[in-house]
Amino acid sequence: MNSLRARLSLWVLLPLAIALSSSMWFTYLNSLQNAQVRQDHRLWMSAEVIATHIQWDDNHQLEVSMPPVALELLASPYHDQAYFSIQTEDGRLLAGWPDLATSRVTSPAPTVRQTGQNATYHGQKIRLFSTTRSLFDSGQSSQVEILVGQTGLELAADARSHWWPNALREGGILILVMILMLLGLRHELRPLAALRNAIWSREHSDLQPIQLNDLPQELRPVVDTINQYAARLQRQIDSRRRFIEDAAHQLRTPMALLSTQLHYASGLADTPELQRAMAALGQSRQHITQLVNQLLSLSQAENMKANPNARTPVALDPLVHEVMESLAPLAAGHNIELGMGASDTGLTLLAHRPALRAVLFNLLDNAIRYTPPGGTATVSLTRQDAQGVTLEVEDTGPGIPPELRSRVFERFNRGNTQVPGGTGLGLAIVREAALACGGRVSLHGARNGTGLRVQVDFDTTT
Repeated sequence: MNSLRARLSLWVLLPLAIALSSSMWFTYLNSLQNAQVRQDHRLWMSAEVIATHIQWDDNHQLEVSMPPVALELLASPYHDQAYFSIQTEDGRLLAGWPDLATSRVTSPAPTVRQTGQNATYHGQKIRLFSTTRSLFDSGQSSQVEILVGQTGLELAADARSHWWPNALREGGILILVMILMLLGLRHELRPLAALRNAIWSREHSDLQPIQLNDLPQELRPVVDTINQYAARLQRQIDSRRRFIEDAAHQLRTPMALLSTQLHYASGLADTPELQRAMAALGQSRQHITQLVNQLLSLSQAENMKANPNARTPVALDPLVHEVMESLAPLAAGHNIELGMGASDTGLTLLAHRPALRAVLFNLLDNAIRYTPPGGTATVSLTRQDAQGVTLEVEDTGPGIPPELRSRVFERFNRGNTQVPGGTGLGLAIVREAALACGGRVSLHGARNGTGLRVQVDFDTTT
């Protein structure tokens, strides 16, 4: 059941219906009890009338003249059957049904005077009243038991007649409450409909905060959350827009240079000038290729950051060796010693493998490019605790001054370096890729003199 209106109605109506049903049931039991009291009173009056007509005859024997009023008291418009029995203490039947005294009683003996009992007689459920009368004659006494019983058709009809108006009244209250509640829900849920319409009617590019007047207090956190989410989306869109503008600007310069070089080379013969122009074209091509590849890596890292559930266990040792092998030619070309520092082995990290590779590749690529010939670039892996792994890449390059370290993570920011060939995207890719793997990047000075030490702390391991 996905309807809020239906669920709210159910939570209100169900307890109310249970309460009213319980009330109607107890009202019926009370009506039945009152009807039983009235029937017991009629049975008692009938028994008392019969008792007044028991007397001694001339032979000192008990006799009874059955008065018509005793049976008239039990007359029923529902054709109830009435039974009576008058017996002496020695079992002599004076009048009535001889086996009425043997009827099976199904309720406890009454503790209140003028109260009958439930019984079964010849398969019929009856209400039975019993009383005794002591009669005296010539100095002797005799006990007479008088039993009067009646079926329960009038009893049930009497209980229903008193219960039915209450049932109609309480059922009407339930229907009235339901109608009023539905009208109230419809009125009070209007702000939700207004919120839906306000969002639905907007243009897709409109991320301005939602402004609704007279908003209920319960809906304000929802609207605030939507506005905050829209603000984050707007910041993300603005960031992407700036990134595209920066990327277009960065690509425009090498492309213009490449076009100039191609134009110049087209007018040259096979001379040393042509060879130098072609070498410059090759460098421009490599720069553009590097820039495009890093732009793609940055975009992929941002996409993976938004999908943490897709992380898989990644063995770190094979990955580090793979990256170092791929960069070995570049390190040899720059006369940089590439190696592993003191590390823990057999570490496994829950991460996106492409993003983790981008972290390693760009850190080592930066270390090789910005370290003077004859320097070193070292990778180390350390287990911090049961839930942590630290990756470090340390070089012997010029390092980054502390005041510039927070800015070098910005896209196309190259800090204070003048080394040609860079794009300013390496550390931006490292940060985004590390975040995609649950890591945090920090910059420090080298432990042994000048240089840069980049530390990446990962929180989730397997």
